[in-house]
Amino acid sequence: MKYLVCTILLLTPLLVSAQEDVHWLASRAETSDIVALAQLDRIDYEYNRDFPVDGEAWLRPLITYRSQAPLKGVIIVREQGLSENECYFPRMAPWDERPRYLLFLVTDSETGTIKGHPDGCAIEILVSADGSYAARWPQPAFGGENGRGDETLQAMVEEMTFQGPMARIDASDMLAHQRRERAERDFMRLEDSTLIPTRGIELTDLRRLMQPGLETEEASAQDRERLRQLRERMLESDTEAADSGG
Repeated sequence: MKYLVCTILLLTPLLVSAQEDVHWLASRAETSDIVALAQLDRIDYEYNRDFPVDGEAWLRPLITYRSQAPLKGVIIVREQGLSENECYFPRMAPWDERPRYLLFLVTDSETGTIKGHPDGCAIEILVSADGSYAARWPQPAFGGENGRGDETLQAMVEEMTFQGPMARIDASDMLAHQRRERAERDFMRLEDSTLIPTRGIELTDLRRLMQPGLETEEASAQDRERLRQLRERMLESDTEAADSGG
């Protein structure tokens, strides 16, 4: 009897502590049906005043972290309307190399339609000078003040040199003082009318934060089931003790 009570007391805080320590990236991954690094292939959107309001995006998976079924060919992401965390992707010139994103997607169980996670569907990923993947920092997907994210993410930021798509941002449509303000705010280097990101977070570091949510749910389910069984056994022991005493 004492063993059962002690075990429950030991297991309960561990489970609660584990839940409290989980980073939001892990929670996002856990509640997604698909988590993958993918490259934008093309988009087909309807626009209203130059803003996308309906349509689909095709992305080619590069690395799959979580999926209920093997990802083959392309991922078609459907979006409709405007919302705080809408899942639209930018228009690109036909000759430009397509950008890459760390995707968090959910699948409609009835229609099979794939949509963005309601809390945010994509983190922009660049290629560093040494060929590795890294998330540009800061960016709105990280949340926090000016897209800088929480302390955990900020501690992972490194100075980097990027290549390929989104490594140079054309800011010719901005006024000179606006370019200077954004360069200062977002830790970018300014060359004429071009903004150049200089900070990033390695994709391997983001992967480490996501890990608890990417693992199969069997372990946590086993812990919960074990705790339930222990509680039932404790109640049964109490009942037997009461019967014997009666």
